[in-house]
Amino acid sequence: MTGNGEPSKVGGKVDAAVGAVKENVGKAFGAHQMEGEGAAKRAHGNAEHGAAQAKGYTEGAGDSLMGGVKKQAGKLFGDDQMQGEGKARELKGDVKKSANS
Repeated sequence: MTGNGEPSKVGGKVDAAVGAVKENVGKAFGAHQMEGEGAAKRAHGNAEHGAAQAKGYTEGAGDSLMGGVKKQAGKLFGDDQMQGEGKARELKGDVKKSANS
């Protein structure tokens, strides 16, 4: 989690990696408590990464939808600026969705 309580893809990956190392070290030395703590940290990291991806995808879908609506409204009213702004927001949303798929 970031300082503001939001899930973080990077933070999730770091926690998952640290957890995996701790889990494997615990397994190698027969330290079952360390192994369990590592597994829990890895699972938490994977969950945080997944939550951050889902949030990013959802935000992208919203931008894509709203951009499409604005683009069509611009086309309907003959407003080239509105149409262009809508297309830009739609593309921004598509990129954000793609980055979080």
